[in-house]
Amino acid sequence: MVIPPDPRRAQTKGQRTRDRLLRAAIDRFGAEGFRATSVSQLSRDAGLTPAAAYAYFTDKEAFWAAAVQADLDDLDSQIRVQALSSDRPLFELMMGLVAGLQRHALARRVMEEGTPEDLLLVLEHRLFSGTTKVIADRLRTRRDAGVLPENSDPVVLARGIETVMFAMVISVVRAGLEGDSDRLWSVVEVLRAAAGGPPTPAEVAARTGSPLPT
Repeated sequence: MVIPPDPRRAQTKGQRTRDRLLRAAIDRFGAEGFRATSVSQLSRDAGLTPAAAYAYFTDKEAFWAAAVQADLDDLDSQIRVQALSSDRPLFELMMGLVAGLQRHALARRVMEEGTPEDLLLVLEHRLFSGTTKVIADRLRTRRDAGVLPENSDPVVLARGIETVMFAMVISVVRAGLEGDSDRLWSVVEVLRAAAGGPPTPAEVAARTGSPLPT
């Protein structure tokens, strides 16, 4: 994995060293997992001594959390722009996530084997939390058109849908369903139906009692 440099400033030697350690951690943790990896291994992979590595990360847990965050950042940057510019953002996000996890061994390992704390890191990452506004905007449109009850809270509903999407991705990955296109499509349809889009003519007609346009 390549961690892109910050375009706003030239990296210092310390920043470059930290990035080298992060790349080593992403690769090693992704291949072998948390328990089978030592700080000594990560240090050697980065061409440093353990003492030098501890100057950047206080312990193995800190290495792990930073590596997971960096790998999720990279995955997010690969799928978010395309997804959120699409008229089917949930479809693009879901399919992009499933495909992207094939290329991001550490992110996939967390989804497959992660502890509750690890999974919380993923759920709180903008990869999932960033979808809340997109979903809420669509639900707000439906509420304002009378398709949803007036007292519906789009943000609360969107957070629930985001959580369901997270659970669905975990289920797909852990059960190895990536190649089951029918099941994947059905999952996406559930999300689309839940998040909705602009009210359909049939929904508007049912709400207002008006005949459907011919």
